[in-house]
Amino acid sequence: MKKRKIRTSLLAMTVVLVILLSIALAVAGFSIYRQNMIARYQNYAGDAIECIARSIDGDDLEKCIETGEKSEKYEALQTLANDFKETHDLIYIYIMKPLKLDPPDNMMDVLAAVTEYELAYEADTLTDLGNLTGDFYPSEIAAQYMARMDHDPAVTYFRNDSDFGKIYTAIRPIFNSRGEPIAVLCGDIEIDEINDAAQKYALSAAIISMVFFAVSLAFVNLWIGRRIVRPIQKLQDAAGAFEDKCRRRADVDELVMRDPQIHTKDEIEGLSASIVSMVQDVQGYARDLLRKEEELSQKDTEILSMKEYVSQMDELAYRDSLTGAGNKAAYEKAARKVDWDILADTADFAIVMGDLNYLKRINDSYGHDKGNEYIKGMHAMLAEAFTESPIFRIGGDEFVVIVQDRELERCEELVAGLRERMEKTMRDGSLEPWERISTAFGIGRYASGDDVEAVFKKADIAMYEEKKRMHAER
Repeated sequence: MKKRKIRTSLLAMTVVLVILLSIALAVAGFSIYRQNMIARYQNYAGDAIECIARSIDGDDLEKCIETGEKSEKYEALQTLANDFKETHDLIYIYIMKPLKLDPPDNMMDVLAAVTEYELAYEADTLTDLGNLTGDFYPSEIAAQYMARMDHDPAVTYFRNDSDFGKIYTAIRPIFNSRGEPIAVLCGDIEIDEINDAAQKYALSAAIISMVFFAVSLAFVNLWIGRRIVRPIQKLQDAAGAFEDKCRRRADVDELVMRDPQIHTKDEIEGLSASIVSMVQDVQGYARDLLRKEEELSQKDTEILSMKEYVSQMDELAYRDSLTGAGNKAAYEKAARKVDWDILADTADFAIVMGDLNYLKRINDSYGHDKGNEYIKGMHAMLAEAFTESPIFRIGGDEFVVIVQDRELERCEELVAGLRERMEKTMRDGSLEPWERISTAFGIGRYASGDDVEAVFKKADIAMYEEKKRMHAER
């Protein structure tokens, strides 16, 4: 994959994420700001309503409602309400008496606060004591007012959309001296302005977040180039040069992949080290193959039969060049044979899996040559313990033993001896680091109904659990 394509894909994903996060922040900001503002305005309106309610003489106001005549206390209340409307951000302050649910004339105006401007220029539109509201209040809105003709002095709120806009109404009942509700005192706040302010806040938050994310994106772009794109490009160049040598059939001594010198301390560095090590193994295997072929060619062709030649070449093809153990292909061949024994109901075996610890640390600190010594040391210990069971190297640091016959009875004992011997090498300060072998083992025993793969998985799981325990004890 080309550098440009990697960078473009990652940046495209980052840009999409930035846009989605900005939208999410804008929506969340709008909702939170709007709810906070509504709560503040409700508290503000509620405080104003409570202040006015404390100045009302319920019995005097009740008499004004019954007679339709305004008393001195009524006029004083009108002046107070007018002052509140002039000085507080409430679009309406009023008192009304609900009469019934259904219009017409289902509500009676008792008092409405007015501003000086309204008195001067809109006097003919103002309401007054005793006016009936005709068809202005539909049943569902009238029901909200009727419900507050109760005995609870607390201020409550309800949504009250009308021809004048979208508003919230703060409402509480007014009582006479007998504790009976005689009317309701209300204050309205307009929420269209709140929505506009919330939208402006959300837009500002979105712009700020996009600027922040744009700056972050620039840093992400630099990080992607340094930690991902450039190391992969180095690895690609080194692999391409090796591929070119293979394509032109270069001499085996030239089949060397140069180390791309990747030091990212992450999976990319691990991948690079694994590829370089794999190429070294391939080169060693090719050298062994050529040497064996040369040895075979030097023998007296009259003595060496074709059958012997094929047999030796076949053995070489199934042999790990570094350790002499069976390779992965040899393991798969042996596993197929065991599966046939299972079908014939003659199988009885176990699988021991061993995984080297600290191989990458040895390779990084002392070089791949010492890492190879570490691997060979592991194989030597296995070969000394299991003298009658085939040993296979199926990966860079993974070994498998198919235990059968006489060693099957002593399988756990042999593995325990290996663990004890390796622990001694780890504690021996006179040994070099690559001579102190540390390995996690797992044993899987065959049971009726299993195949080789199932037993292998048992061993792998047991090995993984031991590796976790060993790391936890470090």
